[in-house]
Amino acid sequence: MNKTFILSLLFFCISSVASAQHKWEDIPLIEVSDFEAEVPEDARMPIYINSRIYYHIDTVIKKRRFYRVGIRTTVEMQKNESFWDHEKVKPKDEAKMLEHEQGHFYLAHIAANSIEKDMLKYKFTENWKEEVRSKFHELLRKHHNEYLAYERETRHGSDSEQQEIWNSWFKWQLK
Repeated sequence: MNKTFILSLLFFCISSVASAQHKWEDIPLIEVSDFEAEVPEDARMPIYINSRIYYHIDTVIKKRRFYRVGIRTTVEMQKNESFWDHEKVKPKDEAKMLEHEQGHFYLAHIAANSIEKDMLKYKFTENWKEEVRSKFHELLRKHHNEYLAYERETRHGSDSEQQEIWNSWFKWQLK
């Protein structure tokens, strides 16, 4: 095979991993019925959505002594760990609160896209599987600040203006 073809194939593999996998139009809208967990007695908030990001190895490229690793992520709402207190959330507020919780789900997808892209920036050693696992968790922790800012700025969904600003940002990030 000629070098140009191999380099083109390599570039295609890396760039296809780096492109955002999770798109706005592909992310399901959550519903109140998705919140299946019992409300804990000590719950500080009337609603809680638990989303998890998983990864699998997609591409491994060895270059001299180092490895570049591409991952693919999956985001799932943990319905059995997400709760909705129907006594505290009035029916007239359901749409607004559901929109806010959807934002948390979008943030998980945005974090997943970012982690996929960022993982390609690192060089790993022969112990790359463990190093990738460790780096994944490190990158995941960095995104926690976005969740905190979202909660603070929208005042847990009660600030409609800020919610709209975040909604626009979600759409832009996931286009």
